[in-house]
Amino acid sequence: MRVVIVGDIHAQVEKFWRVLIEAGLADEKRVPTKRLLGGDIQLVLLGDLVHAKSRERYAELTNVQIYDEFNPEHLRKAELVQENFLREVKAFQDALPAGAMHILMGNHDFNTIDQEQGPLRTDDVSHLEWKGVSGSSLDKDLFDWIRSWPKETEIEGLHLAHVGPYPEHNTYDEGFYVENRRRWIYEDRDFLKDTPCRLGIYGHTPVRGGVNIASQGRAILIDTNGYLDEYTYLEIKICRGQYRLRMRGLFFDEWVQR
Repeated sequence: MRVVIVGDIHAQVEKFWRVLIEAGLADEKRVPTKRLLGGDIQLVLLGDLVHAKSRERYAELTNVQIYDEFNPEHLRKAELVQENFLREVKAFQDALPAGAMHILMGNHDFNTIDQEQGPLRTDDVSHLEWKGVSGSSLDKDLFDWIRSWPKETEIEGLHLAHVGPYPEHNTYDEGFYVENRRRWIYEDRDFLKDTPCRLGIYGHTPVRGGVNIASQGRAILIDTNGYLDEYTYLEIKICRGQYRLRMRGLFFDEWVQR
């Protein structure tokens, strides 16, 4: 069994397909490969498929010079590009056997389908998509599909979720933002000690350089994909009760002035 795990994508369409193509799971036409269809690989997306991470990324997404989320035309462009991306991912998943691809619910994904929750904000940009500002709402088929995503899953002793190992870590109520539930990563204790899982894999917490370790070595954080050209994915080979972990991608990309 092999498990390929992709962290937060945040509407970076080309980066997402680059990862799947490089991992041998999709071809250039964005169709599942025989390798993925073969049944011995599972693909896991750790959530946050939507909402670009900066104003610059939104500008690239919408092909405008300076993105203004309060401009209904700009906002509608951002919604349409992301809706098209979601439909591509849904079509990809629908072409696979049941259980071959898991999409977990991230807090940004949840925000798109919870009309009572106010807009999220990243640095200097507010995420107003599908909040009524553009006059459009998310199509029902996409709404229902996102709503069906679980908040966690287990595969062969691996615990996978967007934020962390406990249910409250992945509960996106108002307290999630007030309490900053990613703080568990700084505590010096093993959060998986009393669970049947041997290793946890999580996104949500930005990482430079590919990977961070938490929970006394029992948890791996892999949210790299939101930063410029950097991207990572984790491939785990499970054999005879052991895990072989391989990080893939471009872990660090930076200009340094002399």
